[in-house]
Amino acid sequence: MTKRIVIIGGGPTGLGAAWRCVERGHENWVLLEAADTLGGLASSVVDDNGFTWDLGGHVLFSHYEYFDSLMDDLLADTWNQHVREAWVWMRERFIPYPFQNNLWRLPDDEVAACVDGLLETLLEPATEEPANFEEWIFNSFGRGVAEVFMIPYNSKVWAYPPARLSKTWMGDRVASVDVRRVVNNVLRRQDDVGWGPNATFRFPQRGGTGAIWNTLASRLPGNKVLTGQRVTGIDTSRRVVTTQAGDEFPFDSVVSTMPLDELLTRVTPDHGLDESADRFLWSSSHIVGVG
Repeated sequence: MTKRIVIIGGGPTGLGAAWRCVERGHENWVLLEAADTLGGLASSVVDDNGFTWDLGGHVLFSHYEYFDSLMDDLLADTWNQHVREAWVWMRERFIPYPFQNNLWRLPDDEVAACVDGLLETLLEPATEEPANFEEWIFNSFGRGVAEVFMIPYNSKVWAYPPARLSKTWMGDRVASVDVRRVVNNVLRRQDDVGWGPNATFRFPQRGGTGAIWNTLASRLPGNKVLTGQRVTGIDTSRRVVTTQAGDEFPFDSVVSTMPLDELLTRVTPDHGLDESADRFLWSSSHIVGVG
């Protein structure tokens, strides 16, 4: 008998897990989604006037051949390809992204402070491993860039002080800095905008981001993808997942994509996990559509 897999959540990760089961010929699985629609925070909705709204800001870029091939197959020739154009609005002016490569657009006194801090990181590099994201910023960019932009910006984006955030998540999500390149840009007063994994990206021509995941969902067996099934309990002794509707789904393995703090409160016996749930920090988003 094949292992029974219960997938919690019908966003991109949950749908992707289900698709891998299909690809590998594993038939003993079920996906449970709390909402009445699929796509999670990458879904799109159509309002009464026919406008399509994404529930979050999502663009598609990847370095993974398997994922890229799947996206090519899902929407075929209905992708729009884009070159990123991003700007930072500060000091009553637009500064191209990434900020640290385009310091020359700042007022002269801040240009001097930022370059001075960068040179200091080059001449007197930190000798101790940074303990958090804030320390990493100061060690990597110097005091000028940190205080002028990186600390205020990241405090706003994450809604928590960078000192409370780990530094392990970044990867290529935060532009590192080439001091020689930055100084050259300042001296030549030239923009430098091509950095980053999302310098080019693609987006569906129709249907918003949700079109991707609706198409993927349409390729899954409908009797295994259940919406309106909010998970209320995961009994690791009986190996059963229970939903708000009172339905029970036996499992050998669980793939959970629900928020981690919520997951910890659903597991029984809790093994102390319930107490750990309050330790997790999170921030929410308010999506405002103008149109």
